[in-house]
Amino acid sequence: MKISSKARYAIQSMIQLAMQVDNKPLTLADLTQQQGISSSYLEQLLASLRESGLVVGVRGPGGGYRIAKKLSDISITSILMSVHERHLKRPKQSGYDMSIYNDMWWDLSETLQDFLADISLADLMDREDVQTFLHQQRLFKDTSFPDKEKQSISA
Repeated sequence: MKISSKARYAIQSMIQLAMQVDNKPLTLADLTQQQGISSSYLEQLLASLRESGLVVGVRGPGGGYRIAKKLSDISITSILMSVHERHLKRPKQSGYDMSIYNDMWWDLSETLQDFLADISLADLMDREDVQTFLHQQRLFKDTSFPDKEKQSISA
């Protein structure tokens, strides 16, 4: 299975935001520079993530975007659904599109979504390669991730 560029950039953005110490906002300019994509494209993705309640926008000096929930409460499926919701839900059957193949592909898609629902943003942040990167960047004094339960904002 290949995940779309749109979904990959959304997941990468969520990881970048999760890397922020004390959940400090990250500007659109910083996010686009780190990912090498246009700000208008990323702004559309962030709007979808914001509408889904996964990120919040912070206005004013020092503003930007930040994670809106605990990392352990954000599944990869929730990120995918925020940018591809209409493509990931099984359509109502019509006489034209009823076939064993359609059902088979939708069953496979739903199985993959269920699998990704069990992987949280906190799980990705716990990966050894991510921890090594964070340590190398000296974002944290040790290689452990801060308490995931405290990593959220108050609305």
